[in-house]
Amino acid sequence: MGGGYFIGVDGGGTSTRALLADAAGRLLGEGLAGSANRNHFPRETVRGNLRTALLSAMKDATGAAGRLSCIFLGMGGVSTESDRDDVASIARGIPEVGDALVRVENDTRVGLAGGLSGRPGIVLIAGTGSACLGVNARGETWLCGGWGSIADDAGSGHWIGLRAIQTAVRAEDGRLPPTALRKVVYSFLELEEPRRLLDRIHNRGLERDGIAKLAPRVIESAQGGDAAARRILEEAAGELSGMVAVTARKLFGADSCEMIFVGGLARSGPPFEPMLAARIRAETPNVLVREPEMTPVQGAVLEALRAGGVACTEAVLTNVRKGVGS
Repeated sequence: MGGGYFIGVDGGGTSTRALLADAAGRLLGEGLAGSANRNHFPRETVRGNLRTALLSAMKDATGAAGRLSCIFLGMGGVSTESDRDDVASIARGIPEVGDALVRVENDTRVGLAGGLSGRPGIVLIAGTGSACLGVNARGETWLCGGWGSIADDAGSGHWIGLRAIQTAVRAEDGRLPPTALRKVVYSFLELEEPRRLLDRIHNRGLERDGIAKLAPRVIESAQGGDAAARRILEEAAGELSGMVAVTARKLFGADSCEMIFVGGLARSGPPFEPMLAARIRAETPNVLVREPEMTPVQGAVLEALRAGGVACTEAVLTNVRKGVGS
């Protein structure tokens, strides 16, 4: 291949981002739409959001729809070959995709590709959900976590929010000492009285993303000195650090390796981000935490170029790093 246009897609838990590039890695357009996670939305919603993001990315490139060479989709909720096939079939149902090559991987893959510009290493994703992916110099991979909100998502925004709700009700009962999280949770859920929690959750519903939105308030409470909130954050850091330790041991042994953080929680700044970095340094000193060099959607562009037969030379990497319109 090597010619035409290439699209990289980052389909995380809450939104779908797309970037269009030419074979030189110049970014020509970008698109944004709602979530395209097939585990949380019907197929038609997933296809519609994907199409919205793709069309927006292609709108300023005349003829792009007819000359798409490859689309690489880094998607949340993708773990098995059947998952990849299903997402690919959804994408191929978009008219503008035509006969372009479609490749699908878990969104951790594009997070790593972008963060380390394609080099081997580890990416820890902690946002609404959580997962950790490593790729070594031999091309061997290990995915830790990423099992979803019911079975896992340990240390994630959803996990922190759920722990806050559980802490609030136990404090209400007197099973735990008083905590600022009681007021935080009931205010966030707009409850006139605590026992309305049952109706709020079971009858009106509380989505995974909604629970995750409690995480910043837990962080604020920890900064304000609340012991229960601080304990939840320390437990979250421990869960995430444990995923990194397993991944590093499986792929790199005692050798050093680079790693980056991706996701709103992992990249939230003080106090949680430095807490997490310190926990990883203490438990796995051979893992070197770096600042991400590019975004996950830029990583998806790199993967689209590679899958389409384009060598990601330094000149190509430079163009991708510049962003759209540079």
